[in-house]
Amino acid sequence: MAGKNSKIRLKRTTIATSRLMDFCSEKELVAQTGHQRAAWPLVILKELMDNALDACEDKSIVPVIDVEVSKSGIEVRDNGAGIPIRTVQRILDFTVRVSSREAYVAPDRGAQGNALKTLVMMPFVLSGNKKGKVEITSRGVRHTINVQVDAIRQEPVIDHKKAKSTEFVRNGSLIRLYIPWCIVKDTKERFLQIADDYTFLNPHLTLNINWMGEQKRTEAIDKGWVKWRPNEPIPAHWYELKHFSRLIGAYIAHDQDRGRDRTVRELVGEFRGLSSSAKQKLVLESTGLGRVNLSALVKNKTVNKEKTESLLAAMKEQTKPVKPNALGIIGKDNLAKKFETNGCDMKSFNYCKILNESDAGLPFVIETAFGWFGENSSATRRIVTGVNWSPGIINPFRELGTFGESLDSILEQQRIGRREPVVFLLHCAYPRVEYTDRGKSAVVIRGKDE
Repeated sequence: MAGKNSKIRLKRTTIATSRLMDFCSEKELVAQTGHQRAAWPLVILKELMDNALDACEDKSIVPVIDVEVSKSGIEVRDNGAGIPIRTVQRILDFTVRVSSREAYVAPDRGAQGNALKTLVMMPFVLSGNKKGKVEITSRGVRHTINVQVDAIRQEPVIDHKKAKSTEFVRNGSLIRLYIPWCIVKDTKERFLQIADDYTFLNPHLTLNINWMGEQKRTEAIDKGWVKWRPNEPIPAHWYELKHFSRLIGAYIAHDQDRGRDRTVRELVGEFRGLSSSAKQKLVLESTGLGRVNLSALVKNKTVNKEKTESLLAAMKEQTKPVKPNALGIIGKDNLAKKFETNGCDMKSFNYCKILNESDAGLPFVIETAFGWFGENSSATRRIVTGVNWSPGIINPFRELGTFGESLDSILEQQRIGRREPVVFLLHCAYPRVEYTDRGKSAVVIRGKDE
């Protein structure tokens, strides 16, 4: 028998497995977000808050955001313009990355590019790979999204149902993720602090929090406060050749899918300071790209480096760099009000801001504030950190300065230990943030003098 069996040969079949399953695994979601599953409720809060604030600012709406946590899960409601049906459908297409921030260089919150896709899959993974449920209510339509997996084909099965909404939603969106309570409950302290951190970094925000019936309303400090908005034309000076080439490539691919081909003039006209015909003419004449379509910048399926470099240089020559204060400043008065509201002894309040340029010539604003609760306070040290008006789930400034010191170590050197009753805030606004990890949780920004 052994001899006969030894003559049998297995003819292996090449089996294809859908890469869409990557989004259905805990390992991939950890890699995409930079956080373990225990912190996913915090990831959900941050991404939905970032999107809500951007949606309001894009339409010049003073933001009012409601966050509710219950045993069913987490929901965030805003008063922005609402999510279009087509955008919801594209979020559920896991073969592409969907983002209004992709390829642009600007001081945007987040800019992960696939955040909503990861959020849609979190309820499924947290349910033990049984069934995940997400609801998006916007523009009079309630989208119910159930996620399961075809165990045979090893690919996600998305059941997307649309119905007329019977739920009151202001002119905005409501996103509800059904998350197991056992995952959410242990994040309460950090969850509520991150939510409150948004009101430090965004003076125009009115925030309503409801955690299992415990309600708190934080009124906007300054409803007229403004910062760099997502819909503002971007300066050419913020782009290097690699970023500009990426933008051109993204536009060409987008146009090809829609059967059009925009002109170079259209591209130029989108940038800050180049909306006038006279400026556009100067740029196009100096580069020889007048009456040329954007696709002409492609050669052998690659963006032509020489032409693109010439175009970017001409655009920079015809415009002025943006000053740091144009990015937006939280401001001493606004932060003083927040620190006083939080119980600080205002005699101890100290504020500092730095307006400068990075090594790459880009503007940045760094603001710090300090306050002491007093000798008899039982409070411990609170740190509020953020980049582009979005607080970090964990401290994003884990490497600072020439020697890569952490913020914690610098505070310890200044005798501001973990048990000290103080509040310390550090915020940085910068158009082109570079992160040290895939989850975009740690950032290093160095100035010219370092």
